[in-house]
Amino acid sequence: MRPSLGEFTRRLLREEGVSVRVPEHMFNSCESLPRMVSDAIPSRLELPSLETHSQGFISLFHSGIEIGRLSGPEPHLQSVWVQGDVTDSLSKVLELAEEFLAAGYPGCRDCLGPAGIEPWDENKRRHNTAGDE
Repeated sequence: MRPSLGEFTRRLLREEGVSVRVPEHMFNSCESLPRMVSDAIPSRLELPSLETHSQGFISLFHSGIEIGRLSGPEPHLQSVWVQGDVTDSLSKVLELAEEFLAAGYPGCRDCLGPAGIEPWDENKRRHNTAGDE
């Protein structure tokens, strides 16, 4: 797994009240996401919301700030950026979301190992010459 995919997925599941903006043609691929979160975290008051936009990438927002992007142009450093094909990345994020929720994330402590609790450094990840993408 590419670490940035894992971080995008953790942000999607950890933050309450996130909004996922997807290209219109990909909306149906994401429809299961709110139900998946609701089933795994019944106490969650605000489920992820889905919106469409005309861009060719997927954006994850929390409190009006973009905190993740699948594909597209490079966003600001507060946003985890997953480079590559948006369709492939979305498919992997949905798979990871199922795995993480089945493991008890975000309600468990350490259920995803060290990567689940270590602070994310997007600047370091983008400038790492070895890269993870």
